[in-house]
Amino acid sequence: MRRLQGEHGSVTGMLIIVLFISLGFGGLAVDGTRLFLARRDLQALADSAALAAASSLDEEQFRATSGDQVRLEPQIARFAAAAVVVTSPWPSDGRGSVEVVGNRVTVHLERPVRLTFLGILGLGSQIIGAKATANPAVG
Repeated sequence: MRRLQGEHGSVTGMLIIVLFISLGFGGLAVDGTRLFLARRDLQALADSAALAAASSLDEEQFRATSGDQVRLEPQIARFAAAAVVVTSPWPSDGRGSVEVVGNRVTVHLERPVRLTFLGILGLGSQIIGAKATANPAVG
């Protein structure tokens, strides 16, 4: 068998390409799962904060109307939502906001998530976000 000229080292190049493709798929699986789970946990935290804020009622109006009408106390609602977020086991490198409009509370949370395998390919971190809205129930 005769070897063709110029074929030396082609296996090495192909092996490097296959290695990067495998690293990309592995990174997508590992870091994709990490992002999915982090997003799910962040959504649960936003839901909890919104529910805590929605239970911050103006007690005087609630009692005066025998529970037929409810009105939120905006400052207490913001404090209740912040208390849930601050006491959570999540890292404190994120941002959030609480918006109270009428009887509706909306909590926005976002935070960066460090990527392991995809970080090698140049994607260091990804910002994830969650939004939850809650209103107090009447009756």
